[in-house]
Amino acid sequence: MKKMNRREFLALTGAAVVALSLAGCDDEPYAPPAPPAPPAPTTSKETELVAAINKVWKEKYDAKAVVHEQLTLNQDAQEAIKIQGGIFENAKEPVHTLTTDDVKKLVGIQELKISLEKKYDLGGAAGISEPTGEDGNLEISLTFEYSCEDAVIQKFVNKIMDYSLSREAEFISIYCPVVQGKTYMIATVFWNKTA
Repeated sequence: MKKMNRREFLALTGAAVVALSLAGCDDEPYAPPAPPAPPAPTTSKETELVAAINKVWKEKYDAKAVVHEQLTLNQDAQEAIKIQGGIFENAKEPVHTLTTDDVKKLVGIQELKISLEKKYDLGGAAGISEPTGEDGNLEISLTFEYSCEDAVIQKFVNKIMDYSLSREAEFISIYCPVVQGKTYMIATVFWNKTA
C-alpha cells in the first residue's frame, strides 16, 4: 500500500467532502433514506467502561462542569469510531501510517457524520490521536489501552472534554479494538438536537 503525505490526505478528504455536498444537488427524484441499522450489541467491556466513565462524569456534574449527571450508552455513533478502530485492527499495529486505502475508509466517517447530525449534536472523542507527521507521512495512534482505573478514566474523560460543547453530552458510543493482543478504547459523546 502506498503511504500518503499530508497534501494527498487533505486533497482526498477535501474532494470527498465536496463530492458528498454535491451528492445532494443531482436531478434525481428524492429517495427515502435506508432504514437504520440495528443497534450494535454491547460487550461487557463496553458496559464496564461506561460505568467507570459515569463515575468520573458524576464528579464533573457535581462540579457543574457537565449538564447531564450520567451518559447513556448509545451505539448510534459506534460505526464511525469502528471504522477508525478497524484501520488499526487491519494493520495489526497501534501506531499506523495512513495509506490511500485508509483515507478512503475514513471518508465513510464523513457520510456517517452527516447522517448523525440530522438527529444529534456531536461532541468530543478520545482514543485516537490527531494525524501527525514530519516526514510527509501521516501517522495516527491508539492513545488509550483499555482500563477502568480511575486515573486512566479521568484522563480519557478529560480528552473527551477538550471539546467544550461536550459538557452538553447525554450519550456515549464506545468501541474497543484489539490490536496485538491488547484491548484499546475509543469513545465519542453526543446529544439530541434541540429544535
